[in-house]
Amino acid sequence: MPIQADSVVTESNLRFYYKNFCPIKDLVRWIGYEDPSILKRREISLTLHRGDTTNATEIYLRWQTFESFESVFETLCNSDSVPFKFDIGAIYSNKISLMQLSGDFRPVEREIVFDIDMDDYDEFRTCCSDKKVCNKCWRYIKIAVELITITLKEDFGFVNVLWVYSGRRGIHCWVCDKTARQLPTEGRISIIEYLNLISDGFAKKVNLYAIDKHPLVLRAFHICYRNFKHLLAEQNFFSHKTHMKTLLDYVPERHSNVKRSINNCIENSQKRYNSVDFFNSICDMLNLTRPEDYVGKVEAGDFPGFFMEIIIAFSYPRLDVNVTKDMGHLLKSPFCVHAKTGTFTISSSNINNLGLGRICVPLDHENLDKFNPESVPTIGITMLYHSTTHISYTFFT
Repeated sequence: MPIQADSVVTESNLRFYYKNFCPIKDLVRWIGYEDPSILKRREISLTLHRGDTTNATEIYLRWQTFESFESVFETLCNSDSVPFKFDIGAIYSNKISLMQLSGDFRPVEREIVFDIDMDDYDEFRTCCSDKKVCNKCWRYIKIAVELITITLKEDFGFVNVLWVYSGRRGIHCWVCDKTARQLPTEGRISIIEYLNLISDGFAKKVNLYAIDKHPLVLRAFHICYRNFKHLLAEQNFFSHKTHMKTLLDYVPERHSNVKRSINNCIENSQKRYNSVDFFNSICDMLNLTRPEDYVGKVEAGDFPGFFMEIIIAFSYPRLDVNVTKDMGHLLKSPFCVHAKTGTFTISSSNINNLGLGRICVPLDHENLDKFNPESVPTIGITMLYHSTTHISYTFFT
């Protein structure tokens, strides 16, 4: 039976999940890094619901902390009010319980984190909008994961990079190396500014003047252009006149024939263009390799800067800069449940709410092509199958 997208997850659903499937012991080992003192200094926030499920009041509790695995288990599984969500914050210079008494209470460690939401791509994606995600627009996430992972490892030397599906429309990255965790705010700002090539508030959101041969830019163009043939087919950008006008902003005056051709297409309001054919014709006029014929990174430096700007503008990761900058930012824990996701269809005469609550599953970034966001396991599915084998493989196609 079809499941409605915003079905309500109940406390009993969550209690079942926490007790039977959530790897609480592994989570505690991770956030504490095998150091008992860290747990007492690490902020955890809890989100509770009070009232009936149809009209619940949300209660947000900050500055929570735990002594051990047992105390976390007790809070998630046996407390009167089961947390609907728990977020992970920074490790502080003193115990959280002593924050009011400490004269030097400040964050001293925190993973470098990145947050990417699909609705930040709404300007260009045509398959979905707002909170919806499908396999087509998930390609943007694949591009982001590949690019950011390689850059973090090759340009900054980080090793332990964890990607987690956020449960609905995005993805989170946790860089867990000790050097990353101890990086001060200034260092985090430098990293996010290095990575961020998108500038809001301008007609041209990408400007590569004097940096089009930078290794990051060449890497970004290579990864984006390698995927661009798929984006053209899946998103069909240029069947929309608005996207043609965006393209026009990037073409310099010296290519008047290209600008004239794009303008003619814009003015021909009766015709709806196929994006692959349209963009191939632009490439041919510029005497540049078409996306479908692009071979590899060695060619990236042969493309003019304005063309690289176009590709990056339409496909580069949209990063939430403030999330990365703020050392004290709270981010949803892996293996949390997104209480407002469902849309899973299955036949059953005796199990209801199978689509409730998608689980925030960690991802294998090297096999992201196999990941299907529409098939992520839900609490309802765990209740039906009660099988760790099923949970291990459900979210891969």
